[in-house]
Amino acid sequence: MSVDADIPTSLDLFGKSVTDLQTGIIVGNDSISGTLNNITGYTGFSGNVSEQSGHYLVLHCDVPDLNDEIITVEVVGGTHGPVTLDSDHVAVLRIANTTQSVKFTASKNGNKTYSKTYSLTNLTLS
Repeated sequence: MSVDADIPTSLDLFGKSVTDLQTGIIVGNDSISGTLNNITGYTGFSGNVSEQSGHYLVLHCDVPDLNDEIITVEVVGGTHGPVTLDSDHVAVLRIANTTQSVKFTASKNGNKTYSKTYSLTNLTLS
């Protein structure tokens, strides 16, 4: 499983760009570092007003040796459970604090194949 922050800057992320949301994101073996910008009025992210402001992390996940996989992502310690990624495998995640973590799980035909959790303690919430 490969998780990275290599998202094209031209990609529309619900009305924002990667550079609007974050800078210098690096995905290490067990943690993610970099800076998440404070965003307000992010109405494309959610219809829920309480989720339209804050810090948002954009990541891409790929599982090269698994065709037709289903990839879910979850902010552990967040307010929602796992969410299935679209075919582009790009996730936009609302991060409330750096004690949370991000968990990716990939499966094929309902069988769990890969799971990886990343610490967010090295992120800066500007």
